[in-house]
Amino acid sequence: QPKDVKQNIERFAALGLDVAITEIDIAIHMPADAAKLAQQEKDYHSIVQACMAVPKCVGVTISGLTDAHSWIPQFRAGYGAALIYDEHYKEKPAYKGVKDALAGH
Repeated sequence: QPKDVKQNIERFAALGLDVAITEIDIAIHMPADAAKLAQQEKDYHSIVQACMAVPKCVGVTISGLTDAHSWIPQFRAGYGAALIYDEHYKEKPAYKGVKDALAGH
């Protein structure tokens, strides 16, 4: 859960380890709607913010750029819209979540 990310990062950091959050995608049960996209925005924001709050967290990587090329629909039936740009390369609310987390640091 995104709410547990900071605690888990802190646990690994307490062991002296650097932490990198990699290959994030937050899939939505389709069809996507405004409420699901708003929750996805909050989740992306929480994850990036959690990493930035822990000095031993050295980076966050998203698994792709656009939903047009996401692996999710092919391997998780009924899910999609997992990335921060839609299939037309337009920013989704998730983009704002990441941007706002970075700006707030």
